[in-house]
Amino acid sequence: MQRFAAVSLLTLCILLGSSFPALGERVPGAPAFQDSIKAQLEELELGELLRFSERLEEGYQELLPSLDWRDLVAGSPGSGSPGDLVLLLARSFLGELYVSLALLRQLLVIGLLTALLQRLSSSFGSQMVVDLAFAVCFLVLAFLGLQSFRQAAEIARGTVATMVDFMYSVLPVLSTLLVAVGGITASAVFHPLLWATVSIMAGLVDRLLLPLILLATAFSLVSQFSSELSFPKLGSLLRQAVITILGVMFIVFSGFMVVRGALAPIADGISLRTAKYLTKTFVPIAGSMFADTLEVVVGGSLLIKNAVGVFGLVMILCLVAAPLLKLLAMVFVYKLVGALLQPLCDRRVVQTLETMESSLVLVMIALGTAALMFFLAITVLVGLGNLAVVMR
Repeated sequence: MQRFAAVSLLTLCILLGSSFPALGERVPGAPAFQDSIKAQLEELELGELLRFSERLEEGYQELLPSLDWRDLVAGSPGSGSPGDLVLLLARSFLGELYVSLALLRQLLVIGLLTALLQRLSSSFGSQMVVDLAFAVCFLVLAFLGLQSFRQAAEIARGTVATMVDFMYSVLPVLSTLLVAVGGITASAVFHPLLWATVSIMAGLVDRLLLPLILLATAFSLVSQFSSELSFPKLGSLLRQAVITILGVMFIVFSGFMVVRGALAPIADGISLRTAKYLTKTFVPIAGSMFADTLEVVVGGSLLIKNAVGVFGLVMILCLVAAPLLKLLAMVFVYKLVGALLQPLCDRRVVQTLETMESSLVLVMIALGTAALMFFLAITVLVGLGNLAVVMR
C-alpha cells in the first residue's frame, strides 16, 4: 500500500508540477488558489472545446457555461436559467414546424388526391384506371416519406459525428483532471472504456441501426403497396431488433459503469490519504507545506473538472437539442396529416403515414440514446473525481 501511495504521489507531482513553483513559496490561501486555477487552465488549452460552440445556433451559445478562471473563482458560470432553456426549445420547435409546412402541404395534397380518386371511382369506366391512379399517388407519397427518412438519417449521422468529435476532445481533458484530483485508478479504467464506447456507439448508429430502420421502413411500405408482397412481420421484427440493440447497449454500458465506478474511487481515495499522511509524517517541515500546496492544487483541479464537466453536459444537450426538435417536428407533421386524412383516405395511405412516423421515431430514439450515453459518460467521470476527493 505504501509503495502504491508513493507512486500515486509521484504521478501527481509530475502532472501538476507546473503549478507547484508558483505555490510552494506562499501560504495556501485565496491568491494561491486563483493562481492554481489560472495556471492549470493555461496548461489545459481549452480552445478546442470552446470552438465547438461555433457549431451551435446563436441562442444555444448563450446557454454554455463560462470556463474563464475569473468566473470559476467567483462561482458565476454565466449560463442561462432553465426558463430560458425551455423558452428557447419552444421557440426552436415552432421554427422547425414552420420549416416543415412545405412537407405538410405536399402530404395533404397527395392524400386529398387519393381520397378524391376513391370518391370518383364510380365515374370511371374501368377499375384498372382507378387502381393505376391510386398507385401513382401512393408511390409519390412513399417517395416523400423516404425523402423525409433520408433527411432524418443525415441529421442523425451528422449529429452523432459531431458529438463523437466533441467527446474525443473532452474525454482527455476530463481524464487529466481526474488524475489531478487523485482519480488515477478511475482514469486508467474509464478512459479507454469510454473511448471504445464512443466509437462503438457511433459505428452502431451509422452502420447498423439506421440501415435496419431503412429496411424495416421499406418492407412496411411494400406491404402497404401490394397485398401479394406482404412483409408486415419482417418489418416489425427489424424495428424490434433496433429497439433491442439500443436497450442492450444502454444496459451493458450503465451496468459496467456503475460496477467499476463503485470500486475505483475507494482505491484512489485511500491512496491519496495514505500519501498525504506519509508526506506529513516522514518529511516534518517541508512535508506539511507540500501537503497544503497539494490541497490547493487538488481543489483547483476539482473546480476546473466540475466546470469542464458541466460545460460538456450542456454542450451535449445543445448539440442534440436542435436535431431532435427537427425530427420531432417531422413526426408531428406525419401524425397531424394522418389524423386529418384518416376519415377521407384509404387505410393504406394512413398506414403508410404511420409507418413513416414510427421510422422517424426510431431515428429519434437512436439519436437520443447515443446522446444519453455520452451524457452519462461525462457525468460518471465528474462524479468519480468528486467521490475520490470525498473518500480521501
